[in-house]
Amino acid sequence: MMNLAKRSNKQINIAFVLYFVFIGAFGCSKNEKSDKYVIKVNDAVLTEEQIKLALSDKRNSGKLRSEFIQEWIEKEILFQEAVKNGIVDEKEFRSIMEQSKKELAASMFINKIMDQENTEPSEDEIQQYFENNKNDFKLNDDMFRVNIVYFDNFDKAVQFRNTVIETSWKNGLNMYRNVSSIIAERDQLISRYQLQPLTFLRGVSALQKDEISLVIETEPAKFAVVQLLEKLGKDLIPPLEVVKEEVKTRLTIIKKKEILKKYIDKLIVDHNLEIKRYSE
Repeated sequence: MMNLAKRSNKQINIAFVLYFVFIGAFGCSKNEKSDKYVIKVNDAVLTEEQIKLALSDKRNSGKLRSEFIQEWIEKEILFQEAVKNGIVDEKEFRSIMEQSKKELAASMFINKIMDQENTEPSEDEIQQYFENNKNDFKLNDDMFRVNIVYFDNFDKAVQFRNTVIETSWKNGLNMYRNVSSIIAERDQLISRYQLQPLTFLRGVSALQKDEISLVIETEPAKFAVVQLLEKLGKDLIPPLEVVKEEVKTRLTIIKKKEILKKYIDKLIVDHNLEIKRYSE
């Protein structure tokens, strides 16, 4: 049992380092002299362009610029130390890397295939899918439709709040679009349990429709301003416009799976691929 635990921990550690390899590579370069350097750790650099690209990725949704930079620094330091300690030369690491290389290559090839196909669901398909699967979208918690922005600077958050109160939310976003300390998320559906800490939940719950919240510190040096668009109760089936993006996502996944299956079936036939299954 002890050996199994040690082996499992070792596999987790290697996977953790591999995570650093792929995520760190998102913002790591040694030769891009044309971009403005923001951070340098030995020979590895993070550029302004790479930060913008990373923050536009869904995996970093809601992440502040300063938060992403700090994470990149920590990952790069740990990765370089892992290299010094021979992690990348270990057999298990190379095995995981080889498997990940296959998965990454296949994933990129799938993306290339999908780029040539129309996977965008039509409005009729979206409507039909929602009508046929309404219970799948029933809310299991109280939900809040909100406009929300985060700042890493309290004064900037206050200025933004004053602007949207005096004008409009859209105008405020336009005016602060190029402020480095802001991340904007528009018309977002948030459940009660996602509103943490308690002060954040209380602040949003007390709002009336279209009302703007006070500046709320949701984490150390992370300040939110919220506009409530709509409150939706638990067990309610929301209108389509509220869950439209989720419906589109589901339909797109279904379409992609169908396209991929047809493509693989065609490859098997066209190339007369020999596939043997062996029983244990």
